[in-house]
Amino acid sequence: MGSNTADQAPRPSQSFSGPGRIDVHHHCFPGEIQELQSEFENNSYNLNYTPFPKSAEEHLVYMDEVGIQTAVIAPSIKQEWHSTFSPAEFASLCRRSLQSQMKYVSHNPLRFGCFAMLPLPHIHETIEFVRETQAMSPRPDGFAVTTAMGQRYLGDKDFEPVWKELDALGSVIFIHPADTIMPPGLNFGPFVQEFPFDTCRAITSIISSGTLLRTPNIHFIFSHNGGAFPYLADRIGKQHTDNIVVKANEGLSTRELLSTKKIYFDTSISSPMQYALIKNLGMSTDQLLYATDFPYTKRYDNTTYLDGYDAPKESGLFDNKDMEKIVRLNALKLLPRLAKLYSEFWP
Repeated sequence: MGSNTADQAPRPSQSFSGPGRIDVHHHCFPGEIQELQSEFENNSYNLNYTPFPKSAEEHLVYMDEVGIQTAVIAPSIKQEWHSTFSPAEFASLCRRSLQSQMKYVSHNPLRFGCFAMLPLPHIHETIEFVRETQAMSPRPDGFAVTTAMGQRYLGDKDFEPVWKELDALGSVIFIHPADTIMPPGLNFGPFVQEFPFDTCRAITSIISSGTLLRTPNIHFIFSHNGGAFPYLADRIGKQHTDNIVVKANEGLSTRELLSTKKIYFDTSISSPMQYALIKNLGMSTDQLLYATDFPYTKRYDNTTYLDGYDAPKESGLFDNKDMEKIVRLNALKLLPRLAKLYSEFWP
């Protein structure tokens, strides 16, 4: 896998007089990848998606409208890809998707970043793919995985070689819930309740397994404000799992791990009340990252694409300096390629 980026200077949007927001949860479905486009072909729940751009230029129009300076793009990972595709088929999809994503980065390296989808649960194929990306110029800014592959969560012992490889690279890992198996008799989609709970399970998995402690150089970003985890953290920790957690984490409790290790929550589809819970757990402002969950958040009415900014601001817990951290500065600490570009345009 060679370079996909032409030698050209970044072209910042004329709509910005200074650096805007960095959106770390921003989906991209390049038109030439049929498997990605299938996301919009079977809208069985009649979701009101934002009209999805067909090109990088159209994407920038949306970003300028809502104040996004940089979108770090990633596909949504569908259950069928890791459950029914062969390892070779899933790895091929990851390669093709990354090639298309990097065309966006090539179009404007300042306005687009990229999280490359990994073909987990296939260990050999994942490690091979990660190593291929290190020969690219530029490299992807991080990697994307889903919360679970069937009943195998991120703390599964079989995934240890993958985390070791990614830890050696100091990788950023963006974690998004996938379509889970719904209980019968419910007439709404898994994104309503199952996504927040599956995110909670994934966080619990990497903590209780000791994965978080064993990978001090990985930055784990969990979607949707950590899902149900902030609300359930003490129930999970004090009442049930801390005896497991401390044994797997050199005596550290769940709360101690949250406040000292490299775990982050993005702010997409959040509400003001959640931030008091997060701060109460000992997580700092430095562990929050602005996000929109585009295009699943609506564009033309007063709904959730604004919540990534409005919810933390309306909580009353963050002043203007804190909000600058949330919307941009925290992300720049994790994304060195973008940090370099930002420093060149806004020293």
